[in-house]
Amino acid sequence: MRVLAAAALLLLAGCAGLRPEPAGLTQGLLIARARVRGALIPFTSDTADSAVIEQLDTYGNPLPGKVAISGWSRAGGIYFFNLPRGRYALRSISFPARGARYEVILSSAVLRRDAVELPPGGVAFLGELTLDGSFPDFDVAVERALDLALHAATPFLRWAPLERDADLRSFDATAASEVKALHAARADLAGTQWQRVVAARLHALGAAEPAATAGLRGREVPLQQETFFAWRDTLKWGAPERARMGLVWRRPGGEARVAVFFTSSTAKGFEGYDEAVRQMRAAASGLQDTAALYTVQVGTRTAAAARLTAFRYPQEKLVGSEVGVTLTETALVSDPLGMFTARLRAPRGEFDKVLPAYREFLLQLVLGPAAPIVPPSEPMLP
Repeated sequence: MRVLAAAALLLLAGCAGLRPEPAGLTQGLLIARARVRGALIPFTSDTADSAVIEQLDTYGNPLPGKVAISGWSRAGGIYFFNLPRGRYALRSISFPARGARYEVILSSAVLRRDAVELPPGGVAFLGELTLDGSFPDFDVAVERALDLALHAATPFLRWAPLERDADLRSFDATAASEVKALHAARADLAGTQWQRVVAARLHALGAAEPAATAGLRGREVPLQQETFFAWRDTLKWGAPERARMGLVWRRPGGEARVAVFFTSSTAKGFEGYDEAVRQMRAAASGLQDTAALYTVQVGTRTAAAARLTAFRYPQEKLVGSEVGVTLTETALVSDPLGMFTARLRAPRGEFDKVLPAYREFLLQLVLGPAAPIVPPSEPMLP
């Protein structure tokens, strides 16, 4: 029964439109992206929606029978689900175009050079390939033209892909390219357990969130640089007020406040990040709060956070007559030069309304001073 269940899972993984859940904690995910530029019109291209990979041994040689076909694709992302740990490389990519499916066989040299290691229960990026389509010899072109005519005349039959000649133009497996693919995967795999795997890899890379956009054209919200950090106006609360080593935003028509500031390690009374976290935990250990800390993401860094509840009573009434409840969430981020603090304070009813916008605002922060501008180098005279 287990063998039959595993076979059924593999069959389902290959069906279009289906995103299988992880079959186990050690099963991993591979992502690839590829496109083939036109041979006649180079500025046109076809996006691959399927690929074949093979597993390699420690010497870079293909393991017999260890071949897998991608199980799903969306918007240029090609996904391989439920793979065991090991070293993998692309073998071929394919795409639909002009009423047929084409396949590009990649060279073994490229496969071995650009192979990736898939950790158990993790995700790995096979890279983003751009290939230039090329014309085959005349006799081969005639034979393929006849095959294409047969494909067009019998669309009800299941034909093997037509071979396509293409040369590798570029291969991008940089961290920036991987982060872009992972962000797309996070959206593509929404609602599945694969999101946890993707999120873990993004966290390991220290990846920033995509820049927020606004307006009908989706233009990027500009980054506004301060001395120790930069921010994007995603709150839309108006211009902030300047405070000591930071900024404060006030919600129009409400009482919510957001503050971001930096504390230098040399500041008077500062006892270090660990002591600040200890004091924050102690302050949040009342009956209405939990002493346990949790984490939030601030830009590319992880912050220790806690929530504090405060009650406000009028002086002329008894302590039992509650008038207002204020919630405060404080997030502390360690830094080599000191500590960053982000804080949201608002009445209980307003707090829950603004919390999602506040968390999005935190994701868009860029902590640390601006990178220095390197002047262009002067040409050396002989």
